[in-house]
Amino acid sequence: MGSGKTTIGTLLARQLAWRFVDLDDRIEESSGLLISEFFERFGEPAFRALEAEQLRLVLGRAAETKESVVLALGGGTYAQQGAPEFLRAQDIPVIWLDVTVETLLARCMTMSGRPLFRDEATFRALHNQRLPSYQLADFRVDSSGDPTLVVAEILRLNLFDGPRENHLVVEKPRS
Repeated sequence: MGSGKTTIGTLLARQLAWRFVDLDDRIEESSGLLISEFFERFGEPAFRALEAEQLRLVLGRAAETKESVVLALGGGTYAQQGAPEFLRAQDIPVIWLDVTVETLLARCMTMSGRPLFRDEATFRALHNQRLPSYQLADFRVDSSGDPTLVVAEILRLNLFDGPRENHLVVEKPRS
């Protein structure tokens, strides 16, 4: 939340002529509920199970169809046990869209419908808890600047040439 994953992911996918998929959107589509409603009704453990299922479904479909996809994860996705290893085993590069917690807070103060964003103290605590997971990402890109410049920096990583599968996961912190 607030790192720019939708904006940057959409721009990147457009530049590459790939499909953009937001895992949060897939979760809402599959459950028929907003994420905040799902959390309220079923709790975080059920949400994480659905999130893991949708991640596998999206990547499975992309592999079956040989479709190139920019996939934006929720910040909690990559922080779940086994997620970094799963993506690494699939040879999928993960980019951490890094931004200071202060910038995230400034961007998120006006957002609503985020079930784990209650106040500044809990936001900071959650960010600190997830930070070690984010640091496991294959690449770190500062996403505090202009989104088009962030996309240009991602493109300079040269992830789109060579033997890797044509998948890219854009990780973003979310509270």
